[in-house]
Amino acid sequence: MLKVPKLDDLTYEQMMQRAVSRIPSMTEEWTDFNHHDPGITVLQMYAWLTDMLDYYMSATGDVHVEKYLKLLGVEPKEGCPAGGYVVVEGLAEGTVLPVGTRFLAGTIPYETIRDYEVRENRFIAFFNEADGMLTDMTAFAGKDGDYAEGFSGKFHKEAAVWFCFEKPLLQGDGLYICVEADERRNPFDDSFRLCDLTWQIYTEQGWVEVTVRDETCGFLRSGFVRPEIPAKMEQFREPLSGRSGYMLRAVLKENHYDCFPRIGMVYVNPLQVVQKATVCKEGEVLSELRIGQTDGCAGQTLLFDYPDVWNFSLLLMGEDGNPAIWRRVKSFAGTGYADQVFVYEGDRQQIRFGDGIHGVVPPQKQSVYVTGLSCSLYGAGNVQAGELKEFAGTPDGSCRVSNPMPLTGGREREQLKDMISRMEESVFAQRRMASEEDYETIIESTPGLLIERVHVIPGTVYGKLHRQNRGYNEVVAVVKPWTDEKRPDLSETYQRAIRQYIEPYRLLNTKVSIVQPEYVGIEIYGRVALQSLSEKEKNDVCAWLKKQIAEAGGEKKFGAVISSGKLFAGLEMLPGVVRVQELNLERVGSAAEKDDRGDIYLQEDALAYLEKIELEFV
Repeated sequence: MLKVPKLDDLTYEQMMQRAVSRIPSMTEEWTDFNHHDPGITVLQMYAWLTDMLDYYMSATGDVHVEKYLKLLGVEPKEGCPAGGYVVVEGLAEGTVLPVGTRFLAGTIPYETIRDYEVRENRFIAFFNEADGMLTDMTAFAGKDGDYAEGFSGKFHKEAAVWFCFEKPLLQGDGLYICVEADERRNPFDDSFRLCDLTWQIYTEQGWVEVTVRDETCGFLRSGFVRPEIPAKMEQFREPLSGRSGYMLRAVLKENHYDCFPRIGMVYVNPLQVVQKATVCKEGEVLSELRIGQTDGCAGQTLLFDYPDVWNFSLLLMGEDGNPAIWRRVKSFAGTGYADQVFVYEGDRQQIRFGDGIHGVVPPQKQSVYVTGLSCSLYGAGNVQAGELKEFAGTPDGSCRVSNPMPLTGGREREQLKDMISRMEESVFAQRRMASEEDYETIIESTPGLLIERVHVIPGTVYGKLHRQNRGYNEVVAVVKPWTDEKRPDLSETYQRAIRQYIEPYRLLNTKVSIVQPEYVGIEIYGRVALQSLSEKEKNDVCAWLKKQIAEAGGEKKFGAVISSGKLFAGLEMLPGVVRVQELNLERVGSAAEKDDRGDIYLQEDALAYLEKIELEFV
């Protein structure tokens, strides 16, 4: 990063000394350098002026830095209140909860964002289907926050997940499905899918396909599923468990899952809430929220120091009693001379009106009231699951409220240091694949995928390994996905997703091929003398060997050397081992060679896995 120059790098005395020292080289007639000389007086005036200008040019404060960042397209992220969904039980069917209904998580208030009409329905059972066989997973799905396999991994032809409800689903119902998050999966957008699902409801005509708006992206994340209900649902009785209810199922038509999703609770029509406290509604006038009077001048400012302000408008009222609403905007940029808007500077707790060019100047002698005021705790308003328990203003004491999922997303207004960090990340973000590190970093971040490691090999080197003709302009990326399998395949879905993602980063004259690793199984045979022949000593020896094979090759893992001598010496240093009488290594697979010393050398595109340990303990 370029070093920011310091403009104010000379003092007044240094500038005068430098100027006076150059006089003899420019003229021989100027010999008086004392203060009374008119020429010296002029030099002193210019030195003072230069020193003052340099000082102000170097005096860059936070306001200036924020303006410079805005020129680079980096604006502060405003504070955001926490939000999420709550479940209300015990209210009569048809009860209407108006917008702004308040709930409490301790002392932290949350409010609904729209009117809500109670339509009581419950999720009561969960099944997964494999080749026509149903398995009741109700005891696992959602119980104490647990999750169950959505699709059985044992199916051959058909698989489906069934959701059973106490009452028929109605048009407009939204089902919030909790899906166990996999932290290893890269972030993805709404278009990403790893499967093709067909949704069906059970009616008197049997199973009927329905259109569904699926915000879970095929059970890859928690979210809403909103089915269209074209016909009345009928009860279905599951013969094995005897459970009966109204069924919605998702049939797996195309399976490209890297690991099957795990599904928890399902909530019917949960209420969306946001962490805020409404002080007064839009248009409401409170005497304590009068903040001053307009003076008719352009750019007038008024102080408004209310704590934890999130959103509000202004109501201006003249002597005639006619109110006018003024809207808050982020900045005056893009506003016109007739727009009734204002800007609120939260750090200064100051309201500023327009100047007649950007934003109209309010008439004088207008009383200014804050209206539509709501406050938020921002980052301090995030709460964990189960903490919201109170229903403020309950019609009777029987209804219950809870937040089965955490209420999150609250954050403070972005600080200047965070904006600078974000700017640096944006400036130095890798936008082309040139070095080995570029390829690995960009491929590992492919949206939606679980990628454990990537190794990049020049095309000519890879071609020699596999006796292929590959060009000098080709790069081969060897990709290993995350999985519990010893030898995971890189599916065509993964390859296609990676190719599509890296295309904008690829150099025009470079061909990029995506392949899976070669796998080499390591078999360990030997005889080891132990002190006591206890099971703990035997398990410790096997665990140590497994760790050494898993860590072979260091951070990259590819092209590792499995040294028989190092394993031999390491085993003899283990507690409980008397001596190693014999130790041999063998390989399974063609992507490695064994030398005369018994060491195994993997090819550059190969990974080792432990195939077998057969040790005789004496």
